[in-house]
Amino acid sequence: MLYSRYLFNKAAISFLGIVTILIFLIWFSRAVPFVKYITENGVELSQFFYLFILILPWLLLLILPISLFAAILLTYNRLIVSNEISILKNSGLTKFQICKPILKLSLIAFIFCLTLSFYLMPYANKELRISRNNITDNYANLSFNPQTFETLKNLTIYAKGRDKKNQLSGIFLHDKKSENDAHSITITAKTGKIIIEDKSALLYMEEGSVQKFNYAERKSEILHFDNYVFNLTENQKSETTMHWKSQERYLNELINPEEGVSEEELSKFRAEIHERLIYPLLSPIFTLIALAFILYGQFNRRGNLRNIVSGIIAATTFLVLNILSFNLIESSAKFTAMPYLNCLIFTLVSVKMLTQNYRQKS
Repeated sequence: MLYSRYLFNKAAISFLGIVTILIFLIWFSRAVPFVKYITENGVELSQFFYLFILILPWLLLLILPISLFAAILLTYNRLIVSNEISILKNSGLTKFQICKPILKLSLIAFIFCLTLSFYLMPYANKELRISRNNITDNYANLSFNPQTFETLKNLTIYAKGRDKKNQLSGIFLHDKKSENDAHSITITAKTGKIIIEDKSALLYMEEGSVQKFNYAERKSEILHFDNYVFNLTENQKSETTMHWKSQERYLNELINPEEGVSEEELSKFRAEIHERLIYPLLSPIFTLIALAFILYGQFNRRGNLRNIVSGIIAATTFLVLNILSFNLIESSAKFTAMPYLNCLIFTLVSVKMLTQNYRQKS
C-alpha cells in the first residue's frame, strides 16, 4: 500500500544516513593510529583501505541495530509532529499496521546481520590478522625513515640518509639472531639500496664492514667489503598453522574446536557462540523497543521527548544486560539462558505495549 511504502522509504533513508555518518565518524577516529601503523610498515594506500574494510563487519553488527533504532525514533517523531501518524490512526490503522513497514526493514537488517555474524565477520577477522602479520613480517615493505632506528624481529636497522631514488647512506644493521644462535652480526656501510628479487628483500651495500661476534668464545671477527648483500627475509618465519582466536572462527570451529585448546579458550568460545546468535537479534528487538515507546500514549505535536528518552533508556538497559550476560557465560555455563531470557522479556514487553489501544485525550 501507499502509506506502507512511504513509511518504509522514510525510515530506510534515515537508517542509511545514520549508518554512513557513524561509519565515517569511526573511520576518522581510527584514521590517525591506523595511518601511523601503515606508514611505519610502508603499506600502500590501497592496502590501507582494504584493512579498514576488513574491520567493518564487526562494527556493523552494532552499528546497524543502533542506527535502525535511532532512525525509527527520529522518523516517527517527525511523523507525529507533522500529524501524519494521527491521520493514519484516524483512518483506522492499528499500531501494528503502522509498524509493519519498519518490521520489514528490521527483517532485512536481521538477515544481513546473520550473514555478518556467521560468515563475513570471522572471514574478515581472519583476513585482517593474516594481512597484519604479512605487513609486520614483510621486510620488502620496510619504510626507512632517515635517522630512525627500525626494529623488525631480530633486526635493528638505521640509515643516516635517503635520497629521492631510495639510495641509503650511513647504514647500520644489527642482527642479534635468536638465543640459540652462537653469534650476532653488525654491519656498517657507506651506501646501500633495497632490491626485490623473487619475493625476497635484499639490502645491497657498498664500502663497509661486517663484525661477527661469537658468544661462546667472546671474540669478534671483522671483514671489510666493497660490496655486500644481506637478505632481509631469510630470518622470516612463517607459521604453517595459525591458532585462531574466538572472533576469527566460524561457528562450526567454535562448536568443534581442535584438540589442545585450553579451558580458558573454551569458555571464550562458549561466550562467542551465544554472541553470534544474539547480535543479529538486536535489530528486530531494537526496532520493537523503538516502536513501542515512540507510539506509546497520547501523540504530541510539540514533540515526544519523554517517550524518546524512555526508549533510549530501555534499549541501553537491554544492551548492557546482554553484554553482562556474555561475560557471565564466559565465567560459567550456568548463565547460558540469561541473554535469551533478556531478549524474550524485552520482546514481550514491547509487543504488549504495541497491542495496547491508542490512549485517548482526556
